[in-house]
Amino acid sequence: MSLPFEILALLSPEGFEKRFYKNCKETKTNFEAYEVTEKEYKSIFNKRKYSSYDSFRVSMTKRIKKRN
Repeated sequence: MSLPFEILALLSPEGFEKRFYKNCKETKTNFEAYEVTEKEYKSIFNKRKYSSYDSFRVSMTKRIKKRN
């Protein structure tokens, strides 16, 4: 079975973050965007990527600081 690149990208933290930002445009809050992204991830991979929104935020903040 071959999955589209857009789906496989969710496996990486950067791909998940990119999908999160896409979902931010379609939801009212960042938390809602995170939950939508997690639901997409779980529907494909049958588990959550992060344990909580706070865990995701900490991980994302560390990656952003590392880039700069």
